[in-house]
Amino acid sequence: MTDQKTFKNSVKELSKQFALLLSELALYPSNHPHIAAQLQQVIDRLTAVHEIVEEVTIEISEGFFTFDGIPLYDIKLQTDKAVQLCASKGISRITLCRGLAPQQVSEFAQLLHDKTQAPTAEQVGLTLRTMGITALRVDSAVSRETDEQVPAGLAGKKTYGASVEANKLIYGALQSGQPLPLEVVDTVAKDITAMINRDPGTGLTLASLRNYDEYTFTHSANVAILAVTVAAAIFDDAALLQQLARAAILHDVGKTRIPVEILNKPEKLNDEEWQIMQQHPMLGAVILEEQKNIDRLSILIALQHHMRFNMTGYPKIPGHNTLHPFSLIVNICDIYDAITSRRVYKTPLPADKALAIMVRLIGNDFDPQFFKIFIQMMGIYPPGSFVRLNTGELAITVRARPQSLLQPDIKIISDPQGNLLAAPASVHLSAAAQERTIAEMVDPVSLGLNALDFL
Repeated sequence: MTDQKTFKNSVKELSKQFALLLSELALYPSNHPHIAAQLQQVIDRLTAVHEIVEEVTIEISEGFFTFDGIPLYDIKLQTDKAVQLCASKGISRITLCRGLAPQQVSEFAQLLHDKTQAPTAEQVGLTLRTMGITALRVDSAVSRETDEQVPAGLAGKKTYGASVEANKLIYGALQSGQPLPLEVVDTVAKDITAMINRDPGTGLTLASLRNYDEYTFTHSANVAILAVTVAAAIFDDAALLQQLARAAILHDVGKTRIPVEILNKPEKLNDEEWQIMQQHPMLGAVILEEQKNIDRLSILIALQHHMRFNMTGYPKIPGHNTLHPFSLIVNICDIYDAITSRRVYKTPLPADKALAIMVRLIGNDFDPQFFKIFIQMMGIYPPGSFVRLNTGELAITVRARPQSLLQPDIKIISDPQGNLLAAPASVHLSAAAQERTIAEMVDPVSLGLNALDFL
């Protein structure tokens, strides 16, 4: 059985190889060996996808290939010209069905390059049918649901997925010497802010996701969600919150200049390696200062997010003794996500144990005022946590209750015997007549559970 992440990566690779085929056709005739080799790359990826599903649809939206509502930001450099070519024909959606022959893929690619064709998806589709190609369909403008029409959980999943893809693009651009894709960063920052404004609980549940393989990219997404949620409890200013979201997404860009063998070392860093690691805030500030149109807040947060409330952190800068309030918020969120995430060199702490450790650091590492808001927002069992009740039932936490931190709102997802319920039951543990209590947190990985499935 193929998991969703593997399938998505297969579609992404298919999109990239098809885009490369279109690029090759702009340089070589269709019978050139380069074209034959690249066509085979496309067919290999398409065969792998069709082993899982009968058909796959790739959309073109806002200048990107998009799959399942999530822009494939990190292959932007490889797909830009293909996206422009499809858009010039008015194509917004390409559906590839099982049974599509290699020659038909080649003919479609050549058709897109045909300057005698009218630039409409309808004309391309008619030509395909005339050629007997029915296993490949193209459509024009795709109808879009507004945020209000999309269920909060689904909209949140797409926002979270897009933020992870954006972080891949950010890191890829910096590592290859390209400028930061700030238009993408701003789009994601706006979407995160809108998601938190719409439903903070969904955002916090998404921030509970822990992907070992993609920690670098999910970490920045999680920190941005957590930071905006904390700040939204204080500031009612969408533009300011979007600015914070942008800065939080970019807070760790300095790590792109830290050797990967240090970032992913499975053992404790030695003194020399730790000194190198501690350079990443300063490196991040330098990287951001080199960018055009970057705001001062992003530079400050990149520089300050490890300095700590009592200024005992790093980097040490003579005369620098005042931290921006948003740096203090990002500091809390950064540490929380780091210690609750699985890394190559450590196992994660459960949220309740992580929060217990962090409470002891209030006033030293963490600002007391902001940490109070953070703990009220998260509760002892943060949204997205899986817990076992005193009844033996399994549940997922949905929302913290600031006045009853041990009694969050939950969805019961299984009976005492472990059988998943067809419809999860919503329960307010803080209700007066409620006799259920939380007995313990459970590791969702060991049970094969994913918070996304219960949004």
